[in-house]
Amino acid sequence: MEWEFTAEEVVKGEVGYDLEQFRADMLEEVKANMGGMESVVPEKVFNVIYELCYWVAIGNDYDDFINGLDQESFLPEFLRSIREHLQSNIEMLGAILQRLIMDRVDDQQMPLELALKEVDAYHRSIASRSPALN
Repeated sequence: MEWEFTAEEVVKGEVGYDLEQFRADMLEEVKANMGGMESVVPEKVFNVIYELCYWVAIGNDYDDFINGLDQESFLPEFLRSIREHLQSNIEMLGAILQRLIMDRVDDQQMPLELALKEVDAYHRSIASRSPALN
């Protein structure tokens, strides 16, 4: 995706761009790029792509995620083919998560461990909903 602002501006709190907005934008991007894949449900592809972006944004390895998938499906090769295109999404998602943590640590004086737990719980609550509902 492309934005009129940077991940750095999100981290610094100069731009208000939240997890729900990110997910909605990403869903629209997935739908727009699904031409020729009529047999695939865009929301299912979105969920896998989003989980991959989250996995990498929190410090895990892209290839480890792909290696954990059913290698007989189209997904591993598909995800390998869009790796470069997902980099900006991974960076932006990481910035959003970092801002959420910083809000708790800096603004609310919350201990880092508690902030991480709260952001994880918040993320799970948002990610468990259909992105169209976010």
